[in-house]
Amino acid sequence: MRLRLGTMTLLATAGLLAGCGGFEAQRVYDEAASASPQGDAYHQALYAGYMEHATYEQEKMMDYPDAIYHARKAIMAARGETPTPTEPSERKLPADKIDEVTQARARLVSALSSGGPQRDPEAAGKAQAFYDCWLEQLEENFQPKDIAYCRDGFYKNLELIEVKAAPQMPEVVSLSADVLFDFDKAIVKNEFKPELDKIAELLVKDTSANILVWGFTDTAGPKAYNQKLSERRANAVAAYLQSKGVDRNRMTIKGFGETNLAVPTPDNTPNAQNRRVEIRRR
Repeated sequence: MRLRLGTMTLLATAGLLAGCGGFEAQRVYDEAASASPQGDAYHQALYAGYMEHATYEQEKMMDYPDAIYHARKAIMAARGETPTPTEPSERKLPADKIDEVTQARARLVSALSSGGPQRDPEAAGKAQAFYDCWLEQLEENFQPKDIAYCRDGFYKNLELIEVKAAPQMPEVVSLSADVLFDFDKAIVKNEFKPELDKIAELLVKDTSANILVWGFTDTAGPKAYNQKLSERRANAVAAYLQSKGVDRNRMTIKGFGETNLAVPTPDNTPNAQNRRVEIRRR
């Protein structure tokens, strides 16, 4: 009987504690749910993101501490305040996940502080709310689908607000003259224009790059003729790049004829590797 009474007492106490936690969670959740977000688009997205997680924990999981956690952040967002993304040290996380979430938080903070909320307010709000959800689920560490949902949602939205490094022109691009031109010609083949289009696109985006456009031949044929051919081919490539929006003033064009060989050969020796046009960053 004593054992039974003791067990009943423990159960009653646990129920009372759960009930108290439930009442507090309901109160905080109701306050959050009834809020009317007045802030900008970012804070409204932040509010919606935290409310999604608060609702899930409150109504489906009955995880009252985490329902309160998300609801309180939703209330802050509704007021136009910005909650701080969860510090990994705030949660008891699996040791093998700490590095990832720490680096992820650093990326999030960087994206938010460098204009992410202005570039894409909805994605910025979702990224932050999903990050906090991810850490909460990692701490519990027994619902892999929920962990994946929050983690994937975080990375998907983070990608939308991070500043992407502008693509840069490589230091050297070597183009085969046999592919660029017909034999003994200096007119760019139609079938190779898409490759030059890609280079032009890089140069239009990477405005910091000035370039050298150099033409080369092999040693077959007269030197004087090869010199002129290399110049005509370099100019043909430069003219095509210019037609695609690359400022001619950014280009220095030169023909080297059969000097500066990629593969040293005797005079009057055909060699495909020597017949080329190079585009170099300057």
